[in-house]
Amino acid sequence: MLKTLLSPTRIGNLQLRNRIAVAPMGVEIAEADGQVREPVIAYYEERARGGAGLIITENTSACYPRGANSAHELGVSSDVFLPGLQALTDRVHLHGARIAIQLAHHGKVGRLDTRDGRSLLMPSVPRHQKGFGGSLDLSREEMGLMAAAAGNAKPTIREATPDDLVELVGDFADAARRAQRAGFDAVEIHGAHGYIFSEFLSPAWNFREDGYGGPVENRARLLCETIEACKASTGGDFPVWCRIDAVEFGEENGINIDDAGRTAEFAEQSGADAIHVSAYAHPLGAGFTQAPIVHAENGFAGFAASIKARVSVPVIAVGRISPEAGDKLIREGRADIIAMGRPMLADPAIAQKLKEGRAKSIRPCIYCYTCVAQAFFDRSVRCAVNPITAHEAEFAEALREKSPRPMRVLIAGGGPAGMEAARVAATRGHRVTVYEKSRQLGGTLRFAALVYEPNERLLDWLENQVHALGVEVILGRELLPEDVREQQANAVIVATGARRENPPIPGCDLSHVLDGDSLRGLMTGEETGNATRSLGVLDRFVIGAGRRLGILRSPGRLRTLSHRYMPLGKRVVIIGGGLVGIELAEFLAERNRKVTVLEEEAIFALQMAHPRRWRVLHDVRKAGVDLVPRARVDRITERAVDFSVSIGDEKVETRSIKADSVIVTLGLEPNPDLAARMDGSDARVISIGDCTGVGYIEGAIGEGFRAALAIDSPAIDSPAIDSPAIDSPAIDSNEA
Repeated sequence: MLKTLLSPTRIGNLQLRNRIAVAPMGVEIAEADGQVREPVIAYYEERARGGAGLIITENTSACYPRGANSAHELGVSSDVFLPGLQALTDRVHLHGARIAIQLAHHGKVGRLDTRDGRSLLMPSVPRHQKGFGGSLDLSREEMGLMAAAAGNAKPTIREATPDDLVELVGDFADAARRAQRAGFDAVEIHGAHGYIFSEFLSPAWNFREDGYGGPVENRARLLCETIEACKASTGGDFPVWCRIDAVEFGEENGINIDDAGRTAEFAEQSGADAIHVSAYAHPLGAGFTQAPIVHAENGFAGFAASIKARVSVPVIAVGRISPEAGDKLIREGRADIIAMGRPMLADPAIAQKLKEGRAKSIRPCIYCYTCVAQAFFDRSVRCAVNPITAHEAEFAEALREKSPRPMRVLIAGGGPAGMEAARVAATRGHRVTVYEKSRQLGGTLRFAALVYEPNERLLDWLENQVHALGVEVILGRELLPEDVREQQANAVIVATGARRENPPIPGCDLSHVLDGDSLRGLMTGEETGNATRSLGVLDRFVIGAGRRLGILRSPGRLRTLSHRYMPLGKRVVIIGGGLVGIELAEFLAERNRKVTVLEEEAIFALQMAHPRRWRVLHDVRKAGVDLVPRARVDRITERAVDFSVSIGDEKVETRSIKADSVIVTLGLEPNPDLAARMDGSDARVISIGDCTGVGYIEGAIGEGFRAALAIDSPAIDSPAIDSPAIDSPAIDSNEA
């Protein structure tokens, strides 16, 4: 057990039961009026019930609607918001957690100001910024949704006057006092992520020549005055702290760690009871996954340690920090509290499960960026692995209660959709059997776990849950209609996966051409057909030995082994630059293959949430992968792939590239065959997952979840989770 992480601590006079905080995340569950209602309350209550010591709310507009990033942002700018805020704090306190409100003004990214025709408030009129360089990697639909979030209006900018600053400080002081009246335990002032205080702190954005510009003590003045005003308005002892950027990546003259240390010292002198350390980068492109939504594990831990060395108040660390790493950071004196954002969307009960010694039961975040992608489009948060997130008021209680009508449930297919359906059905008290025709659970998620390590954690969690809940698992056998009759099943959930139909490309039948199924079979040791027979003697020996020794059953061991050996040539052409093709390209490039990806569309990996797309496309380009858009494959020969590339509206250029191995990631189709064979049974038949259309991990988990609830809940008509506004249900591959 992580005793240090789970030990109590204090921020000012605020006692916390442990050192785990729910990090502030813009979840945008509220309706478009800034009011707190039941969906918002249920979301935060679920995290309080899960045992966290401290909850920090999403950014809440101190001046709503002025300076707000979204109409769905919470407001605290007048007493009209008090009833909802009071109800929120009451429900959180029922479970022993403490809750701080994060107060924000978004400055240059105040989309609501742009939408409503107000000028954006900034410290200075911006000068030339380096901005975003490289491919934007967004579809027209995505760009349209982003523009719509700002009302399709062009922003105007107004340099803050002294009167504006006096008003801003007063608004924050009033908001802090109002939050105190609503029952909040503390206030966090958002001084990071390019918002108004961050802009004042940054030499790249603040060119003022008055007392709020120039040296760092002047640039920090507005933040410090706001801290002092909030402390004064709440009586002096009420905890108030700030969140700051340790660095501003990608800005030549941006915030640096030395200035951040000085800012932290000034904030402490002004009465700040803690310092929350984050970072910032350009919000478009791969920089967004450098900061503030960090892709690297423990990405900001060093920054927190640097700030802690300069202040005596507690330091809150954030940035993809695991409980184990967080415990170590605290033990080493490098941080005091660990804030977790995305993992708390995947599993709100992290703290409680750690306390009970049930770490293996924590549902893992796969860092797919589904959640943070939604805010770009002014949409409610979603989690690819936890369909309850943002639907707590609708679903949370259902999983804490047994079904009043326990049923006999048979599930065809042990992939992610089938396992999630089995988990939820068993949790509800149904008697469940899973039939999986292969020798292992996981389906295509097992291969996805090989190419992207966080998926392995999800695979392990699903397998552990299925076995821990007593689900019967029958491997190496398909579910047959006679099984349904013999076992008198009440419900059959068909989760058999998609059917593959290779595209009609001349040469697709050559021995060095693999589709996703045959590649997966080779890598996991389950392929016994043409793909294996086409290999050399040494390749067949290695794969056979790996199968016998059980090495190929573990994605982690296979991932390590694949750095030394893979049954693929040095030059690999991937046909299809969707999610599967791009993740596979990244995997192969890391194993010293020269990879070319041919994609018919202009944008790669549209099935990924766009922040994940930004990250992986940046990484594959950096690794030397050749991405060829608007490419149509004409033929595959023994040694090359011939293709045509559209250049502009009319010109077409023919090209050829040498290839030792070719992988086709196209051709996945719905597979309704088994469900059709079950139609004659008396059982209710529900088809989910890729057999109804490729939905990848988010679609598979969501449909499995809803299907299991639909077994005895006629009100739930369809197993499908509400589809996203962009036709991109996929986040990380469970198909290959």
